[in-house]
Amino acid sequence: MEEKLSKEKIVQAAFQLLRENPELEKLSMRKVAQKLNIQAPAIYWHVENKQALLQSMAEEIENHFVAPKPKENWKETIYAYMENYYELYQQYPCAIEIEIQTIPSYPSRLRNLDAILGILNEAGFSIELSYMTITSLQHLLFGMLMDSSEEKKLYNKVMAGDDYLKKQIILMKQYVQEHELKNISESIQYRQKEKQKDFFMKTLRVFLNGLDTFV
Repeated sequence: MEEKLSKEKIVQAAFQLLRENPELEKLSMRKVAQKLNIQAPAIYWHVENKQALLQSMAEEIENHFVAPKPKENWKETIYAYMENYYELYQQYPCAIEIEIQTIPSYPSRLRNLDAILGILNEAGFSIELSYMTITSLQHLLFGMLMDSSEEKKLYNKVMAGDDYLKKQIILMKQYVQEHELKNISESIQYRQKEKQKDFFMKTLRVFLNGLDTFV
């Protein structure tokens, strides 16, 4: 017997589409319906529109977040939270874009945010500093993952034979070499060797250590 259509099935179908083609702007209710082999109007009984679909997808992501156990101090606990969020967003296609384009109105997200704010509050952070810290951590995580995602898209275009992009890479390297831009050259070499997650965690450590002077 065929399973009944549900919001959960619709959300999973949407994620499957994004795994096949990770371009959120091209995701549509019609394509989700085709993926499920149903008529498009049937979806609207469960999900009002694309924005509602994105909200449900964001909630699905957040529901799989595993909060770390408290560590020896606030800094290590926040560090663990951010590492878990990093791992979580790597598991879902377009996760950061979905987060950016939705409102955190679902229970799991609100509970997790409140827990992080509580950790900072207990450590002696003011409301202002707590807000600045949470916002900065989110920008650091989102920015780094978004940059990595876009870079992969450019890389795939180069590998697919985009001559213009190949030329830009060659011109960049030539300019750095010809003008002996040592600092950029060393920075590029470091970036090529450093793994993305390791770089994020090191950057996170630098940021958290810098907060000591404010607490």
